[in-house]
Amino acid sequence: MNMMQLGLSLLISMVLTAFSGEILAKKPPVAKLVQIEGTVEYSRDGEKWLPVRRTKYLFSGTHIRTGDDGSGKLINQTTGKSQDLGKGTEIQIDEGNVVVIAGSLSEPEDEETSLFQSVTNKFAKAQRYTTVRRSVDKGGDDTCDNKVRTIRELTVSPSHSDLVWRNACPEYSYKLVINDTKEIVVPAQSTSEMIRYSVSDMEPGEYSYRVEVMDVDGTVYIPRSDSTFTLLTAEEEKSILAELEKVSDDIFLETTVLEDNGLYVAAMDAYRSYFQEYPDENDMRPMLIQSYQDLKLSNLRESEARLYNAALEEE
Repeated sequence: MNMMQLGLSLLISMVLTAFSGEILAKKPPVAKLVQIEGTVEYSRDGEKWLPVRRTKYLFSGTHIRTGDDGSGKLINQTTGKSQDLGKGTEIQIDEGNVVVIAGSLSEPEDEETSLFQSVTNKFAKAQRYTTVRRSVDKGGDDTCDNKVRTIRELTVSPSHSDLVWRNACPEYSYKLVINDTKEIVVPAQSTSEMIRYSVSDMEPGEYSYRVEVMDVDGTVYIPRSDSTFTLLTAEEEKSILAELEKVSDDIFLETTVLEDNGLYVAAMDAYRSYFQEYPDENDMRPMLIQSYQDLKLSNLRESEARLYNAALEEE
């Protein structure tokens, strides 16, 4: 094979890899199911059914059915209208359409739709970080990259007080430097998937910080610039908690409130708890992947992206 043919083959391979990634990518949710009561289940293939226990975002192809005691409200993103599901009803989401397989839905009513564009935009953004570069094998070197980065601006609160960063390598320890004056040595944590350090004992206010990486011989990495975190007062946190009370069991709205207030670690923890409870909700996994990306947790982002793509390939 001459150089021109080799170059053409490489180009075709790269295009096919990118194209396959586009095929696997999911479109944003087209509806959500709220006010769930009694027996309500969902399925991706119409055969295997799982219970719905909280607000659920629905993607094209999803089946929903209610039992004899089940009910819920379906809010359609495309039409901006809501319909009630009574007992003994089964529907399928087909792109922006709702197909009734059994039972019936109430007449459509106007519904508040301003949040749907936010869902669409955020989901589309998160999809950018779901790609797994299968052709690149670094033999684990990326896991031990000593260049530990932190999110540029972060808010913490009395009950969500952790700073987080990537665990660069099992043998590395860290020096957390706050306001260029306070130095805190954080020991190596060989089995931790990320490093967490609570600043709950500090006074409310804004601080600069950086994470320096150390091995047995001394410092191996110092970031070029510091990040900042703001520790809220108990009263400021109370007002955010009041906002969270209004969104009930909607994971997207919950994390949106947290992120809008700069509480990115709290948002990540909310997503992690969600997937511990609902590991089959792969359609929503890009939201956790985006959260890891925001916090510069590249190893966890890559791991989660692999789970996401593996599940898509099985569908």
